[in-house]
Amino acid sequence: MKSGFDFIDFRAIDFNWQPSNPFLYDWQDYRTRKDRSLKIISDAGYEYPAPGKYTACVKVVDIFGCDTSITLEVEG
Repeated sequence: MKSGFDFIDFRAIDFNWQPSNPFLYDWQDYRTRKDRSLKIISDAGYEYPAPGKYTACVKVVDIFGCDTSITLEVEG
């Protein structure tokens, strides 16, 4: 292991997350047995439908199967 990112197996982003709705995978990246690479920066290029404040949720699953989510307020 060279960095903390080596422990991450899966990442996903829901760009318009709402607490009352299930997590929707707008973008995801994951490792496989043959390809252990994982993008550090999303290449989703997501555009919000209208200007305003939105909540994005990032979900991360590590090599041990533990998942963590964090929400971020973004301006669309």
